[in-house]
Amino acid sequence: MPVEFPTGQGEPRAELVTFVHRVQEFLDELVDLNRDPFGNPLFYPELLELMRGAWGEGRPEVERVVILIRNAPLDRLGQHGLTGRQLRFKLGVIGHFNRLYISTGKSYLRKLLEVIDILLKSILEAVGAGGALSELKEYIEKSLDD
Repeated sequence: MPVEFPTGQGEPRAELVTFVHRVQEFLDELVDLNRDPFGNPLFYPELLELMRGAWGEGRPEVERVVILIRNAPLDRLGQHGLTGRQLRFKLGVIGHFNRLYISTGKSYLRKLLEVIDILLKSILEAVGAGGALSELKEYIEKSLDD
């Protein structure tokens, strides 16, 4: 089932928490199903089981990041462009590429994962989290069988 990303219209911390949870759901779906919306396989078969194990091990990091977001000062988030119009724009770009992925399949997946990663890295830097979650997402992206 397609994942819908937030639009940035609400309170910034709540929107960022929702975004991180949606990223988790999206990666869960990609890794578990190994199929785009049209049923096309996504990943190199020889990497799939290693990826599933690594993602299962890395998933708990999401909740640690969520706690850090909830406790982050708004001015700190603003310094990273994670509030107001900047956040709405960033989430709008992600929503745009998500809709293209849903409507066309695998051809837009790499672009969608790239824009997700830009925002995810910014969030992790703003809240002082390590980069393990972002790095794992990047390795999932690099495992796509184009």
